[in-house]
Amino acid sequence: MIRHLRRLVKHFGLALVLAGVLAAATEAVYKSALDAQRDRVYAEFQLAAGQHIGTLRKRLDAVLDLQRLLSDHVDVAGAGTARDFEQISGSLMRVHTFIKAIALADIDDGATPPVRFPARHVATHATWPRPGTDLAMEGLVAQESLQAALRTGQIVATPLLSPEAENGEGIRLFSPAGDHLLGIYMHLSELAQSTLWAGMDPDARNMAFTILDTTDDPRTAPEVYRDTLGDHFETAYVEVIAFAARRWLIIATPTPNHFELAPSASIARQRVTGWAITVLAALLVAFLQTRNSVIRERVRSSTAELAATNRILADTNATLQAEVAQRTASEAALRASTVLQQAILHSADYAIVLTDTDGIVRVFNPAAEAMLGCTADMVIGQRTPIDFINREAMARMQAATGKRGFAAVLETARGLSSSEPVELELTRPDGRNVPAAVSISPLMDAQDGRITGYLAIASDITHRKAAETRILHLAHFDPLTDLPNRSLLGIRLESALEAAGRFDQSLAVLFLDLDRFKNVNDSLGHQAGDALLKAVSGRFQHCVREQDTVARMGGDEFIVVLPELESRRQAAEVAERIVEALGAPFDVKGHRLTVTPSIGIAIYPDDGSTADTLIQHADAAMYHAKDAGRNNFQFYESRLSTLVSARLTLENRLRRALERREFELYYQPQVDIASGSFIGVEAMLRWRDPDEGLVDPAEFIPVAEDSGLIVPIGAWVLRTACAQAQAWRQAHLIDVPIAVNLSARQFDEDTLLDTVADVLHETGLPANRLELELTESLIMRNPELTAEVLDAAKALGVMIGVDDFGTGYSSLAYLKRFPIDRLKIDRSFIADIETEPDDAAIAETIIAMAHTLRIQVLAEGVETVAQLRMLRGWACDAYQGYLCSPPLPADEMNALLKGLRAARLFGLPDAGHA
Repeated sequence: MIRHLRRLVKHFGLALVLAGVLAAATEAVYKSALDAQRDRVYAEFQLAAGQHIGTLRKRLDAVLDLQRLLSDHVDVAGAGTARDFEQISGSLMRVHTFIKAIALADIDDGATPPVRFPARHVATHATWPRPGTDLAMEGLVAQESLQAALRTGQIVATPLLSPEAENGEGIRLFSPAGDHLLGIYMHLSELAQSTLWAGMDPDARNMAFTILDTTDDPRTAPEVYRDTLGDHFETAYVEVIAFAARRWLIIATPTPNHFELAPSASIARQRVTGWAITVLAALLVAFLQTRNSVIRERVRSSTAELAATNRILADTNATLQAEVAQRTASEAALRASTVLQQAILHSADYAIVLTDTDGIVRVFNPAAEAMLGCTADMVIGQRTPIDFINREAMARMQAATGKRGFAAVLETARGLSSSEPVELELTRPDGRNVPAAVSISPLMDAQDGRITGYLAIASDITHRKAAETRILHLAHFDPLTDLPNRSLLGIRLESALEAAGRFDQSLAVLFLDLDRFKNVNDSLGHQAGDALLKAVSGRFQHCVREQDTVARMGGDEFIVVLPELESRRQAAEVAERIVEALGAPFDVKGHRLTVTPSIGIAIYPDDGSTADTLIQHADAAMYHAKDAGRNNFQFYESRLSTLVSARLTLENRLRRALERREFELYYQPQVDIASGSFIGVEAMLRWRDPDEGLVDPAEFIPVAEDSGLIVPIGAWVLRTACAQAQAWRQAHLIDVPIAVNLSARQFDEDTLLDTVADVLHETGLPANRLELELTESLIMRNPELTAEVLDAAKALGVMIGVDDFGTGYSSLAYLKRFPIDRLKIDRSFIADIETEPDDAAIAETIIAMAHTLRIQVLAEGVETVAQLRMLRGWACDAYQGYLCSPPLPADEMNALLKGLRAARLFGLPDAGHA
């Protein structure tokens, strides 16, 4: 056996060795080619799978960009209307059909953290959600995602909701949007299919995809998407996608008959060929032993060529694979860029116009169509932006830059900073002008830096311009009357003074104040007062020339500036026209009102050379007009400044007097004519100045009235008088009503009756021991309001008296409508009843008619026994005056009352008997 083998090796050893070598080489080449094929197949599969997954990743990023864009829009522009929201969201949903609903929800702050998110605006293709639907009602996972979005301020996605859920299978994306929350509802399966296999026949698909949600636990990661194609595969490709706070694992596997790793027909043929060569070579060597070296060399050469061929084939495959990968990546990037550009163009709120280097429009987005009133078809390739620029604005740019047409626009834009837009007046085809802020930027070629066109972005600033105009108007005009305000008055007066000084002209400043205007506000309300001011302003403007200025200083004060004045008489004529114009009644809210002006006039340069001086002097003259009886005008005189200064000094002294308790009360008894008994006491205000002594009430009370100080002073009088009356009652000196006068300013205070009630409560004085005295003119000023206040006062239990009766314009029959207890005949009628028959007749008639109306009558200023006898003959009820006692300070009044009590104890007659 061994010998036989040796013989075989000797004769066929070389052939066997050669056969073994060739067989090994054939198998090696076969394995190398098979490995190269499998590497190429896997690389192609990995490249294709990576492209599909990359497309899916970009699609998901685009969804997040859309959500951020919508959130930023709501944050800047607010929630807007449902229609606006549906219009914006609907356009997005038409492009991205996998988005089934977009909802903007309110955040219910009733709990911390919020647990309710009711939808405010909804755009949906399904039945859910609807406006008012709570976005958290889908379950715990939805609520956790909502709160995570609020907590982090980022976009948060929910896990895949069950297909059996009421609202359908899908993913919910939530993000904060200003004070609201934005939610996007999308079907992941539709997104995956439309992205991974867009437009491809299912039979032509060469791979399948599975998506696992590994956010919580990778070991039990649930499937959020799975293709239904075959499950048997020899290789797979895996990538991870982070999406809206979730982590998805994407697994790509080949489908049957695609990306197979089995040897190809060419490789199988190559293997068969190798074995054939091996057998042939062995046979040749066996039969041609002598040509062993030649055959061996040929075999070596063939083997080397085959290896070289394999290497060339491998290099060619690698080159082709790289080119395919590069081209695929470029196409994907181009598609993504195109989609993003289209989304920006169609969803932007501002106009976007793209031109070539000649200015011809190449892109015209929907916002530009809406702003400029024409469609893209009418503009693209046919018109340039200058066709929409207002002619005047275009002419200004051409004159400023020295260039023509589109070049002038570009030069204007270059002259501004990159962040500063050009403000232009654009003109629509219908002729309407649209103010716009336009930014123009050149488009540069990335390779050679050459300008390829220009990008213009324009925003409509109509509302901003209107707001600027309104703000400028409000800064210079009174919002109520639309007259120039104090600011514009200063500008015009300074200009008029400059012109008057330059041309040696005169100028007049009229200071107007409406007499007793506060009564209108207090009686009819501020709305009526405002209506009256507007009506008065209209009449003022009919009394002056076009070049004159009528301004409102505030409240009921106005100033008229009369430039180019020819004489003082001209200023007087204007003042007369104003007094006459205001003489006619005004119909205001169903009331016929009459208002009169007090006007002061200062003349430039006689009365001052500056605006402040002229206004101050005209103000002083106005106060002189008020002192002269109101409803007139007065020219400034130098002495008026002294009077105004004295008035201001007196007002300041009054303020200090109230703080330093320099006021005191005098008391004058009121006497029953029949019995001579004291039936009342009137409290009278006196001011004892530390330097001047007693100040005449006629001097300081009008100033207190005008300044409003009469209100706190009157409250002090009321409290002090009531406390004194209660002290007399407790000392058993006298128990009669004490009379306190009310001023018009006090009567107009809303808190008057509250003050009276508080004083009575604090002092303990019974309400029927207080008599409130009002003048006849005060009662008749506004009868309706007066009746209402007096009825409320009577409800408190106090008495009501009418002081100085006979000096006004009322009648006793008219006074019957008021709850009046007593009339006081003014001293001007009593003083001359002995010598003047008319005064006597008036006094007697007042007494008789008052008694007919069951109203008591008291005569003021009785100083003689003869006057008292006449009053007793007319059956007057009571009197008050020096015949009984002058007004006395509190200590002297105490002494008088104590003396009367002693007299009664000893049976002496009362002090009131004459």
